[in-house]
Amino acid sequence: MLDDAMNELAAAGSAAVVQAAGTDAWPGVRGPVARWFSRGDPARERAELARLDRTDANVAGAAGDLGRRLRGDEQISWRTRFEIALDDLDDGARGERGDELRALVGELRAAVARSGPSVGHMTVSGPGAQAAAGPVVNYGSPVNIGEMHGDLRLDRPSPPDPAEG
Repeated sequence: MLDDAMNELAAAGSAAVVQAAGTDAWPGVRGPVARWFSRGDPARERAELARLDRTDANVAGAAGDLGRRLRGDEQISWRTRFEIALDDLDDGARGERGDELRALVGELRAAVARSGPSVGHMTVSGPGAQAAAGPVVNYGSPVNIGEMHGDLRLDRPSPPDPAEG
């Protein structure tokens, strides 16, 4: 049975895999993940690559509620796979593989950050301004971004409907 740290590591691994799926980071992510699971077995690596490509196909382009559900399903599946892979090891090997997985998660997160725009620090102020951990919605208030990775595209908002004031 895995301890809490290993369960959290499996969750982080699955989240990183699913976050990368369907993005420009995917080609650089799938190989290291397949190698982590295959442990040097070429036939198993090919099987893992096929499984990863199915994940990518399942979530690519899926948006809204369907996209959230598909990503959630894939995340559960990959978490279970990471947990099983870690649970099948003795304590010493589990520690080593856990360290390898921790490093892999860092690589995956970095690859995703390099592949698309992301905001590290943000301040939104003024009436009606909203911010979330994902897209930013701003209704004409100032936004200060302290860290930006990738491209930032700004569109001029359409004028408000006269009926709205």
